[in-house]
Amino acid sequence: MYTYPAYHAPDGRALVDFVAATPFAVAVTSQTGAPIGTHVPVVFPPDLNPADHESLVGQTLWLHLGRANPHWKRMLERPEVLLIHSSSHGYVSPTLYERPKSVPTVDYTAVHLTGRVTMFDDEDALLVVEQTVRQLEATRKHEWDMSDSRDVFRAIIGGVVAFGIEITAEQAVFKLSQDMPGDIRKRVRDEFAGQGGEPLPGCPHADLAKLMDSLPLSEQSNNEREN
Repeated sequence: MYTYPAYHAPDGRALVDFVAATPFAVAVTSQTGAPIGTHVPVVFPPDLNPADHESLVGQTLWLHLGRANPHWKRMLERPEVLLIHSSSHGYVSPTLYERPKSVPTVDYTAVHLTGRVTMFDDEDALLVVEQTVRQLEATRKHEWDMSDSRDVFRAIIGGVVAFGIEITAEQAVFKLSQDMPGDIRKRVRDEFAGQGGEPLPGCPHADLAKLMDSLPLSEQSNNEREN
């Protein structure tokens, strides 16, 4: 992925936190002809706390997919995998700039992780499925108790293939209007959040507004001085 110097992750923790907050990614592997990709849940193992890390390089994440999907066989043949985590993409209209001779753009965040996969056996695959449920349920106000469904998980686990992927490299683009003055950036942020007027079709993008809020003030000020 090409990365822009002005649109880097604020720090390593921001990259790690973004991956933790977007536990659904595209897993891509190479083959003869076009690469093959599958949309998969990607979660942190129970002993990997995102708050303890500034980088995911050297860490192992978990993913699983249906056994009926032949992509898992390609993963065994070519174990180098690219994971693509992305935000929503927010269109930025020139009307938000309130100045002549402006052009539109799109704000977004994307993290690319590369690594090598190792296939788990069925018992470990069950742990991956349960951890996926835990991580996703943790985002809800009222979490579902999976206790009564564990026998169902065991009955269907033969139809699931799970992998660990040891991360060997990471790249990020946090394109969040950092190159714009504060007043413009606020208008972009408010439109993404659904504030300050009628949003464009496809908006609001609350995830982008939240990411813009998390940018360090020092970085925002530096970008304003540079522009």
